[in-house]
Amino acid sequence: MSDSTDKTLQLVGMIYDAALDESKWTPFLERLATTLASPSAILRSNDMHTHAATFNASVGYDPAWQTAYCKHFVKMDYYNQIMNQHAPGEIILSDRHVDQRELRKTEYFNDYLIPQNKTHSMGVFLLKDENQSLVLGVQRGRLRGAFGDEESQLMNNIAPHIKRAAQIHRQLHTVTTEKEHAHTVLDQMRMGVILTNHSGSPLYLNRAAELMMTQDVGLGVVHNKIASYSPAETTQLHKLIANTALGMGGDMRISMPNKSDFLHCVVTPISPEMAFILDSANSSNCAAIFLSRPGSLQLSPKRLVTLYKITPAEARLAARLAALRTLEEASDDLGISISTARTQLKSVF
Repeated sequence: MSDSTDKTLQLVGMIYDAALDESKWTPFLERLATTLASPSAILRSNDMHTHAATFNASVGYDPAWQTAYCKHFVKMDYYNQIMNQHAPGEIILSDRHVDQRELRKTEYFNDYLIPQNKTHSMGVFLLKDENQSLVLGVQRGRLRGAFGDEESQLMNNIAPHIKRAAQIHRQLHTVTTEKEHAHTVLDQMRMGVILTNHSGSPLYLNRAAELMMTQDVGLGVVHNKIASYSPAETTQLHKLIANTALGMGGDMRISMPNKSDFLHCVVTPISPEMAFILDSANSSNCAAIFLSRPGSLQLSPKRLVTLYKITPAEARLAARLAALRTLEEASDDLGISISTARTQLKSVF
């Protein structure tokens, strides 16, 4: 194996390590810079609409100069203008593809490149679409001289791997973000949410469900399975959970220890995609259990009037029923007759 091939394979290995752990982009750039006898290297992204720049990773750059680039010099980056004229993946050498006479007239060259001693560059657009671009670049000073064919070939060999690694990282980041958002939304709900496998073993609980489990509400985990204090209710619950594998669900009441209260329990199938987002260890045959106490899910009568154009009296009744009160209980709460409640309910429907 030639020394050049060995160096390329080492760099490629580091690239895919960085795809899984973005902190490893900096060690990769350090190795790349050393291999190419370059004091500095960057991996930088640009927003194609706002032209905002972000240094994803860099070596050999003073943070003050990075800030200056992001705030000011990004708008006049002469190299970006040249690279925009070439296809993504094409290696661009400043001494071959850039008009040096025009470059030396620019503020970018005189006030940004010269003070940092970065007069020779080699770069490539790894990714570029209507929203964002990702560029890899290495830089040298005047004494180091221009980049040549051998260095350009090495960059050409590793560029496709960096592109794939960046795409992998973007996909992983998207999935991670979706998981974080899903957990945040579920944790903000006052309704308890439990994700189980088809046999009733809990895989995920939101904060409300965790709190319910500590408050002796008649539901717990026995032998690593969700269970009620009532054997009959446990059997019914497990039957509903098992039925979700067939695409069916259902609801039931879970008796609380004081016998006078209960939890309303709704069991429904959950898609493998959502189970994966919620970090389920087994994304197939999952069930979601939604738990609420009567009266715990309050609907604002005022909002019901606004949204559905019903009367305030009808809205008050609808809110009581949504809180799992019976029609008789709701009429008692509101001080109206059962016949009046039925008339209002008919009007609501």
